[in-house]
Amino acid sequence: MSQVNIRMATLDDAEALHALMHRAFTPLRAVGIDWPSVNATLEMIQDNIQNNAAYVLEVEGKIVSTLSIRFPWEPSQPVSKYPFVWWFATDPDYGGVGYGNQMMTYVEETILRDTLKAPAVVLGTSARKMSWLKDVYERRGYETFFSFEDETGDEGAMMVKVLIPERYNKDLLAPPPWAQGESSY
Repeated sequence: MSQVNIRMATLDDAEALHALMHRAFTPLRAVGIDWPSVNATLEMIQDNIQNNAAYVLEVEGKIVSTLSIRFPWEPSQPVSKYPFVWWFATDPDYGGVGYGNQMMTYVEETILRDTLKAPAVVLGTSARKMSWLKDVYERRGYETFFSFEDETGDEGAMMVKVLIPERYNKDLLAPPPWAQGESSY
């Protein structure tokens, strides 16, 4: 059995994360998806580590998965009034083993639900060019609350997963600040 460790990323991890994300997001670049994570520079990754809650999953000391959380209190325009999961990637060499699922479950349950008592979590994904991504999140319990067409012809989907039903308030969901009023609630 492999030794698995999940921890906060440090600046010392930036180069390894840059290489991992480049490999993991190659299929998205190939279809023209231009999210910050898909084309992240080393400087962007360093900024993400410093300003967000960036986690890594290590197997035998090697980083094989990463996921970051943006919070509603961030100084720039927050994406959501609930925590926002982004920059989720797993090394393609470790695909299908379950490490991405393990990382997502840890962040959703241990960090967001049990530690921070967050009633829900939000993420954004491709619903057309990489529609399988939306299917993955739906199987994890996420539901689309907002969709939009982007300038590349892709359909973006903002999705929410309720973590603590008795504390969840649907009225806190809104289109992200950059969406300019488009809605498909």
